[in-house]
Amino acid sequence: MDCVFCAIAERRLPAHRLYEDDDFIVLLDIFPMRPAHVLIVSRLHAPFLRDLPVSVRERLLTLAERMAGALREAGYGVNGINLLINDGPDSNQHVPHLHLHLIPRRPGDLPALLWRLLVRFLPLGRKRLEARLQGEAERLRLILGKEN
Repeated sequence: MDCVFCAIAERRLPAHRLYEDDDFIVLLDIFPMRPAHVLIVSRLHAPFLRDLPVSVRERLLTLAERMAGALREAGYGVNGINLLINDGPDSNQHVPHLHLHLIPRRPGDLPALLWRLLVRFLPLGRKRLEARLQGEAERLRLILGKEN
């Protein structure tokens, strides 16, 4: 089976891309846990964090900090963002390709977060969700573009 993140990296699959460089692609999760749920995906097919070259691993948190800043500037996760790596199949890693989740949080959002955990892969309200993702992507790209 083909890796979905490799297909996105090779532009064989669409994605709400926010940023790219030689080592990473930053995109919105199409099954978000919360609004503006961002993924930092390694361009290299690396199932585990240990499979990334050290130089790439060292850049991961720097890029995460930059993306967290953009999320906060856009009004997402102003007081909290979960950074999450599911490292291997026993850790609930759905795609065996290294990716870091940035999940913006709000006060009192735990019930909604838990509900999303249960239903996130169901095709409920996909059109509305797709429109929301498009708006989030445009907003974040604008902020990231101002950094350059």
